[in-house]
Amino acid sequence: MNKLLISFFLISGAFIAQHGFADTELFKVYKQCHDEMEWSCDVIRNTNGKKEKVYAGMKSPQIEHLNQNYYHVQMSCGSPCQIHHFLAKNRQADDMTQEFIAIDAQRNCLIETDSEQNKITARQLNSQKRQTLISTQHSIFQNVPIFDIAQYTVFQGSSYFDQNGNLILVADEIDDQKKFKKIFPNPCKL
Repeated sequence: MNKLLISFFLISGAFIAQHGFADTELFKVYKQCHDEMEWSCDVIRNTNGKKEKVYAGMKSPQIEHLNQNYYHVQMSCGSPCQIHHFLAKNRQADDMTQEFIAIDAQRNCLIETDSEQNKITARQLNSQKRQTLISTQHSIFQNVPIFDIAQYTVFQGSSYFDQNGNLILVADEIDDQKKFKKIFPNPCKL
């Protein structure tokens, strides 16, 4: 009887582990390039074996696996124009921004600028509810070279989230003597 129970639990555990692993394999986003220089690439979403061409003929898209629900696809549309598309398992949960600063992959918290409104905002992916963190015209930015358009550029690439979900906003285009850094605790208020 004990051997039968142990066998049952081992088989059940193996089935559950295999099934759990299979779930993570059912969603993948990748690029398929038509030349080795990546001048023309398609971005493909594969969900449950169903392939969907999301973008065609893009130049060198960068794809990053964020978490079990999202991939981050970055593409250039000419300097300083960028597109940051967050592709989800479910197409209705897709999101995008052209003014990307940082993303917290654990909490799906997106930090972006709004150059028209001169502000830095935080929001959950697939949500239009934005939290204004700070105006880009605030006096603390007096030594930070923020441009009228593409205000995100000075913060992108250096800003990040710590393990507790706090945004570390860093400006990286300042002379070596004065580097700007400000911490915003839990910007998406989760």
